[in-house]
Amino acid sequence: MLAGLQGSGKTTLAGKLAKWLRGQGHTPLLVACDLQRPGAVNQLQVVGGQAGVEVFAPHPGTSAAGAADAGPGDPVRVAYDGLAEARARHFDVVIVDTAGRLGIDDELMAQAASIREAVNPDEVLFVVDAMIGQDAVTTAEAFREGVGFTGVVLTKLDGDARGGAALS
Repeated sequence: MLAGLQGSGKTTLAGKLAKWLRGQGHTPLLVACDLQRPGAVNQLQVVGGQAGVEVFAPHPGTSAAGAADAGPGDPVRVAYDGLAEARARHFDVVIVDTAGRLGIDDELMAQAASIREAVNPDEVLFVVDAMIGQDAVTTAEAFREGVGFTGVVLTKLDGDARGGAALS
C-alpha cells in the first residue's frame, strides 16, 4: 500500500515498482484507490500500461470537471475488491495506490487507515517528495500515528532539493 500527500509521486512509484517486480518474475496488480484527484484513475491506467501490468480500476474516479462520473465511489471497497480480484486471478503482488491530500487532514488519515484495515498489507510505504524539506518529519509523524507505515520512499531526489527531507 502506498500512502502520502498529493503530488508526492505515489502513482508514478506504483508503476515503477510494478515494472520492477514484473522484471523479477512477479505478476503485480495495480489497484486504483485514488477516486478523488481528477484523472488519477486514468493516470494509473496509463502508468500501468507503460509498465506492462494490469490495473484494477472498477470506478472511474473524479472527472476533470470535478463531478464523480459514477457516484462518489468507495476507495476502501475498491481496495478490498482489488485484493479479491488478485487472489482469484493469481496475481502474486498487489500495489494499492491511495489518495493523497494537499495537507494532513482527518479524512485522509481515516480513509488510508480503513484501506489498510481492509487489505491488511504486508508493507505500507509512506511516499514523500524530497522537496518538502524539513516538514517531512511532521508529515511522517502524522502518517505514522494516523496510518502507520513500514517504510519510506523519498521521491524526486533528482531535483534541486537540498536534502532536508532526506536528512530529517
